Amino acid sequence: MKYLFNAAAFATAIAFSATAVAAERAMIIFDASGSMWGQIDGKPKHEIARQALRDVLGSVSPSTELGLMAYGHREKGNCNDIEVLVAPAANSKDAIIRAADKLKFLGKTPLSAAVAQAAEALRYTEDKATVILITDGEETCQADPCALGAELKSKGVDFTAHVVGFDLTQQEGEQVACLASSTGGQYIKADDAEQLKKAMSNMVQILEAPVEKVVKAAEPEPKAVQPEAPQVTLQGPDTAVAASAIQVALTGSRNKNDYVTVVAPDAAEEDYGPYVRVEQKDQVTLQLPDALGTHEIRYVDDVSKRVLAKQSIELTETSATVTTIASAAAGSTIDVAWTGPNSPGDYITVVDVGAPDDEYGAYVRTAGGSPVKLLLPDQFGKYEVRYVLDGSKRVLASAPVMLEGVTATLALQNRPVRGGEIIVAWTGPNNSGDYVTVVPQGAAQDAYTAYARTASGPILKITAPAEAGEYEVRYVVDQSKRVLISIPMDLTEVSVSVSAPSSVAAGSTFSVEWTGPGNRNDFIEIVAHDAPVNAKPLNATRTSQGSPLQMFAPGIAGQYHVRYVMRDTKEVAAHVLLIVE
Repeated sequence: MKYLFNAAAFATAIAFSATAVAAERAMIIFDASGSMWGQIDGKPKHEIARQALRDVLGSVSPSTELGLMAYGHREKGNCNDIEVLVAPAANSKDAIIRAADKLKFLGKTPLSAAVAQAAEALRYTEDKATVILITDGEETCQADPCALGAELKSKGVDFTAHVVGFDLTQQEGEQVACLASSTGGQYIKADDAEQLKKAMSNMVQILEAPVEKVVKAAEPEPKAVQPEAPQVTLQGPDTAVAASAIQVALTGSRNKNDYVTVVAPDAAEEDYGPYVRVEQKDQVTLQLPDALGTHEIRYVDDVSKRVLAKQSIELTETSATVTTIASAAAGSTIDVAWTGPNSPGDYITVVDVGAPDDEYGAYVRTAGGSPVKLLLPDQFGKYEVRYVLDGSKRVLASAPVMLEGVTATLALQNRPVRGGEIIVAWTGPNNSGDYVTVVPQGAAQDAYTAYARTASGPILKITAPAEAGEYEVRYVVDQSKRVLISIPMDLTEVSVSVSAPSSVAAGSTFSVEWTGPGNRNDFIEIVAHDAPVNAKPLNATRTSQGSPLQMFAPGIAGQYHVRYVMRDTKEVAAHVLLIVE
């Protein structure tokens, strides 16, 4: 029988009292499946998730040992596409952010196998192990997350899985929620960018807080009691459109965890299809399956799994339409108007012409209304926009769209020097997430160093690498990491000098002259003569104030250095001795 999430049991599981112990290592599992191209408020979910990850990791303690695993990021349709990108370690947040930024979103959702591999990587049978799963979809590789959670909990020393369900329907959420609840973890649902950031912050707080050891009191032997069958009736329509939602009226005494479901008339008593918890209401909304013919609405007692009431219903054909423009620029965003059943999870997607029904590219849930904004692939050619029923993956309607090729231009606006500022003008598609970056000459297509998003405007400022040499400036389409155009750039050495009086009075004001690139964040500082490169300055003034600068001498006599520091690279480019008397 399929698993039904018991909220009461979940609440009990996390409420045991215990002794605080130190938190151990954790693995973040990042969903890089193709479904992450779905959009919320016009933004791809993967972009929202990566930004939330950046924001949350910024507040993580350096001592917290975190790792990163991803699935679906290398190829389509491969349930074995799972990889540890960053091994759990202290001070790993920068490596995690860099790895997440390079992910492509292509494949399936083997979340159960990923959790199992993460547990093994954390040596869960020997040490305490924590997994944080961030997913926007249910298991698609024929595994049972509920059974896996129970197995890992029973075999592990102290294994816990926390799950953030991003843009999941109720049934999708309950499938992954059981993975968390069966291990004593937490499931948090997030439907937009703000909720996702809050959910991920909560997970980090749980991880960094003292962890509680479960101490469960011995339970008395249960007594076998045969409950009396409650007197229950239900009343729904005799006919309805497949994949639509109906109202079902209820009467009689019942438990709040009992549920109403719809199944084939010959289904076994313990079977269920789409369902809704009763929660002691007089009327519930039941989602119907995408199937035609005679079905049966059933009221089921959650404890005994007995059918207490039932009624036949005839399901009839449903329909939908999609309307959009005939052609558009590859990688752009278009409006798609639609009509249809708007069942939970239904979506509008774009795929190659003739692709199988269950294939999808970027998509948007119909729950947001019509029209929707849909991100197109960044490769030109013939595609089709589809209305898809989420439950059965059946295509109800489609419309062709021709994607036209796009071009870009780049032009340097200054003569950059190493560690300085590169000013570059660009034209191009300006698709969501597109960026301009600087890389060594001949670097791999998906390589990047410092970069700026094209959304920032037609003139971008990028910090140049610290080493002189031959580089490329590239316009990169974020969706596929495809380089639309690149131009060569030579980074030259820069002459830097600093001049100050040989000696000054303690606490006095004196002039400092300097030459150098004068980058936006460069500064002149005063430090003790034996201070390391990264020492906190006693006094500092930005070079943007011009030359000469007026600076205050330290109040204690001694030997000091006046230094020119390139702020972005932390390089001391020039210095001079200063004696304070």
